[in-house]
Amino acid sequence: MDSGQNVAQLYPEMQDHLLSCESGCLVLLDLFRQEAKANRKYRRRAVRDPFRAISWEVTGFFRGGQLTISPRALSYGTLLLLILVATISAYLAIGWDDGRYYHPPPPLTTLLPTPDGVGLSDGLKAFDACNASSYQNKRAAAQAMQQGNLARADQLLTSATNAPITDTTGCNGAEAAIYREDLHVRQSNHPYEMMVVAFDSGLGNADPHGGTDRHILYAAYTQELIGSFIAQEQYNATQIQTPGAPLLYLVLANTTGVEQGALQIANSVASMTTTANLQTIGLLANNTHPLLGLIGLGPRSLVEVTLPVLCRAGIPLISPTSTGTFIIDILSQTSLYRHCAAGFAFVRFSPDDVSQSLLAASYAYNHLHARNVAIFFDPSNSSSNGSAQAFRGAFSRYQGTRVVAQEAAVATGLLDSNGRPQASQSDLLAELNDALQAKPRPDLIYAPLLTDDVITLAQAIAKLPPNQQPMLMIGGEYVQPAALQGLVQWVRQQQLTLPRIFVSTSTAARASTDGPWPKQFYARFCTSFATPGSFCSGAAALDQGALLFGDGVELVVNGVGPITDATKLPTAKQLLQNISLEKFAGVSSPIALKYWDNVLITSTHVQPVMLGIQPDGSIQIVG
Repeated sequence: MDSGQNVAQLYPEMQDHLLSCESGCLVLLDLFRQEAKANRKYRRRAVRDPFRAISWEVTGFFRGGQLTISPRALSYGTLLLLILVATISAYLAIGWDDGRYYHPPPPLTTLLPTPDGVGLSDGLKAFDACNASSYQNKRAAAQAMQQGNLARADQLLTSATNAPITDTTGCNGAEAAIYREDLHVRQSNHPYEMMVVAFDSGLGNADPHGGTDRHILYAAYTQELIGSFIAQEQYNATQIQTPGAPLLYLVLANTTGVEQGALQIANSVASMTTTANLQTIGLLANNTHPLLGLIGLGPRSLVEVTLPVLCRAGIPLISPTSTGTFIIDILSQTSLYRHCAAGFAFVRFSPDDVSQSLLAASYAYNHLHARNVAIFFDPSNSSSNGSAQAFRGAFSRYQGTRVVAQEAAVATGLLDSNGRPQASQSDLLAELNDALQAKPRPDLIYAPLLTDDVITLAQAIAKLPPNQQPMLMIGGEYVQPAALQGLVQWVRQQQLTLPRIFVSTSTAARASTDGPWPKQFYARFCTSFATPGSFCSGAAALDQGALLFGDGVELVVNGVGPITDATKLPTAKQLLQNISLEKFAGVSSPIALKYWDNVLITSTHVQPVMLGIQPDGSIQIVG
């Protein structure tokens, strides 16, 4: 036996039987002995490895015998096997579903041309390529107009205007709408005066033959065109009812956001006043027409390089998005601007950086109960530096307050996603860490920086424990609501806690019933440009550029007045006087202006607003 005991001694009766039986029993006994030896040599041991347990579960159907498996190995092995089966099943199901319902578009046989770069356009160029369908229709419409097929061009521009309405990425059809309105003005046989709308499409490859990469423009950079178009359309709808009454004709000017582009635009606009035929400079409008002014050229760096050119040409600049106070200092203290040609003036009706900073300091102290703040600013940026100084001065006047840290986020040679200089992320994060180590710890961080730099700070703060997150307040020349809403989505994806973020800005979209102009503006926007199902008068429905440009164009046409005879258009000097006397309820804020120093028309009553980003991603006016 296996124990070493002798069977003959234990069971003598059986031993006697085996010895006395026939030889078959001996043969059978010998077989049993051989089998016993084999079983001892190849005995199956208990399985304690879950992966071996999986192997036995998969192949055991094809094997014989029994096997001892550890309960833990069996449990883990079964769990792993079920997960593997579920994963493979889900992968196959998703692949089957995609193959059933999703059909990728056929590859393009020709490259899609890239948008046009710096230049003027009233229909022959396409600057906004945010929506591909709208962009292609604008290109086709330009070809139709060159061929004289105006009916076809009208249809294509209508399609280009309507295509982005269902676009959930924020694209709009305002560029096509302006081109279509200009086409109607040219066909109306009415005289018309011109106004140049300068905007920033962002940097891109403007190769007319196309390229391997089409530059997708940010929707935020074309929202100014929405406000401009609505003001143009409302004015023309009234004027066209009177035979011979002059209409408004808008010419778009794309600076691409760089100083060289802005300077090129300024020189092109100046040449419009001396060119006998505008078609020689690439426009569809023929002959010459009165030029009422140029609107745009924000932010401050673009304005600074174009002021001397516009001064010599006698062209007024309406620049509500350039809110830096240093522009006023340049114009009032530089002798060059004492000798400008008749008609030049710098017009700004929006709250400047100081007004926004005063609101920020008051709201931080009285509503957020902040007592210790850290300030981040860019000393190389006049607007950022001015905002920081104004906030520091206003906040320090409150009792029991302290500025515990001041960090200089100097813009480097790096460019942000919009082609503008930005601070190094590593430097920003190091400065944030230094500010958070200050004693006492800051309750609030005030950061009048570019949007991308602010996003970097907000993402770093979101990674802190909720009870250690300081509030973040943004100010400065230009804030993009879409980028801030994107931050909320990022926080959700990372499963972090959104810090409390507030924005001090010049204006925000809001439903208004004060006066006919705001009613007309929002009625047109909600029916023609707002995405179906969206709250078209919410604070984030439009950025401040759309509101300010709408009021800017409305301000100029009100200065012209509802005249019925083109020969009675006001002179350049009379137009400035009329503008300075304007007083009406605008969509950005109440408009009331004053004319001083012969070149400045600024607001006498401003109303900056404070926005708060809610946990659900909405942006609301809180002050």
